[in-house]
Amino acid sequence: MRVCDVDEFKGGWAAMENHTTSLQLLGDVSSFGRNFKEITKAWQNKPLDEEMLCLLHGLFHGAKKPSSYRDGDHVLNIRNGEDVIGALPCATPDEIRALMPRLITWTEEAFAKKSFHPLVIIAVFTAVFLQLCPFEKGNQKLARLLVILLMFKAGYGYAPYSTLDHILQERSEDFYKALKHTQDTLAEGKVDWAPWLIFFMEVLLAQKDVMQKRMKKSSKDIVGMPALSTKILKLFETHDRISMKEIERLTRGKRSTLKLRLGELVKDGYLIRHGKARATWYSKV
Repeated sequence: MRVCDVDEFKGGWAAMENHTTSLQLLGDVSSFGRNFKEITKAWQNKPLDEEMLCLLHGLFHGAKKPSSYRDGDHVLNIRNGEDVIGALPCATPDEIRALMPRLITWTEEAFAKKSFHPLVIIAVFTAVFLQLCPFEKGNQKLARLLVILLMFKAGYGYAPYSTLDHILQERSEDFYKALKHTQDTLAEGKVDWAPWLIFFMEVLLAQKDVMQKRMKKSSKDIVGMPALSTKILKLFETHDRISMKEIERLTRGKRSTLKLRLGELVKDGYLIRHGKARATWYSKV
C-alpha cells in the first residue's frame, strides 16, 4: 500500500510540474536541490559505479577530487540531534573493497532486469551501503543523496525537491531499530528485510506527503506570497539553518513583521522552528 501511494504521486508529478518553477524561484527546494538536480540530470542515464560514488562524496564535502575509501575501523552512530541513539558496527576496509563492487553490480542488474520494485532495490542498497560505510565521514549524508539520485534515475522526478533529513531525524529511533535488526540478521546469514523495508517505505511516504502538501498550494498562492516571505525563503538556498537574528540582519525586515511571516511559513509547511526565545532558529522542511 505504501509503495502504491508513492507510485501514485510519481505518476501525478508530471501534471504538477508547472508548480516546480515557482517553487524553485522561491527557493522552496532542498538545500542541495538546485545543484543536485543538475547532477542527477547529468548522470541520470549513467550506471551507478564506484567512480560516481567517490565523486559524489567528494563533491558534497567540498573536495576538488574524488574521495577514497577509508582504511580504518568505523562505527555508524545514529543520532537524534546531539544525542546518539545507537551505534552500529561497520565493515572492515578489506570488506568494503570486496563487497562494494558486488553491491553496485547487484543494484544495476536488479534495475536492468526489473527483478524487484525499484523502491525495494533502493531500500536494500541503502541498508547494505550503511553497513559498509565506505568513507571516513559523511556516509549517512551520502546515503540520503544516493536514495534521491536512485529515485530520480528510476523516474521519481520529484525526489530532489525534498530532503529526507528532517524525516529521518524525527524517526531516528525507528531508523536505528530497523537498520540494526536488518544488519544483525544479515550478519547471521538469514536476513530479515521486513522491518527495514517497512520503515524505508514509510520514510518515502512521508517525503511524498511533504511534497503533496506543497503542491496543494496553487501557483496563484505561491506567486501571491508576501515579498518578505519570498525573501526569507531565498535565504535557505544558501543556508541550512538560520537564526532569527541572522534573518533580521539579512532581510532588514522589522522584527514584528518577520515573526508574523515566519509563523506563516512554519504553519504552511515551508520551514521548521527550532529552539525558544533568543535561541530560536529555522530550517527547511
